[in-house]
Amino acid sequence: MKINTFKYFFLDAIKSLKRNVTLTIGSVISISATFFIVGLFLLYMILLNKNSATIFIINKQAVTIFRYVGVAVFIILPPLSLLLIVNEIKMIVFSRRCEISIMKSIGATDWFIRWPFIIEGLVIGIIGAFVANLALFCAYSFICTIAKEFLTEISLVQPTFIIKTMILPFVIAGAFIVPIASIIALRKVLNCAVLEI
Repeated sequence: MKINTFKYFFLDAIKSLKRNVTLTIGSVISISATFFIVGLFLLYMILLNKNSATIFIINKQAVTIFRYVGVAVFIILPPLSLLLIVNEIKMIVFSRRCEISIMKSIGATDWFIRWPFIIEGLVIGIIGAFVANLALFCAYSFICTIAKEFLTEISLVQPTFIIKTMILPFVIAGAFIVPIASIIALRKVLNCAVLEI
């Protein structure tokens, strides 16, 4: 792809994000909430692994049950997250269906239409990952200060772990999952030859 073409797609994506501010904010909030829940669950798994000997002194089988539940939830969570993100991107695609129809009518290729949505998804995913990480840091810091007073025998993960370690995987996941969700959401619209205006 040429630099001028990429610049055109990038500027078109930014214009679309500004034009549809409400949907952009809604998408960022939805993606942030999804990453926030995944982050909470990851912290739960880390804390469970660190403190399994302290928490389950009497019943060792409870540790394996909690770990199996954790693995099951971790298998279910990513597809559900992708489904939520695809539905959010479908709302953006639906708001621009007339524009897509006009582009298809004058002969634009599917990838020419997809690229602005992919870049939009990339921007939304990265912003959503940062917002989720910041919210997770604030919430966990608050919980950690309260838990240190009451649960002295349990070792907690430091809140700086979220900023130092979890931010990069969140950003990479946001930059990867949301553009894929954009491609999935656009598939049905692009399969139609020309949409009704």
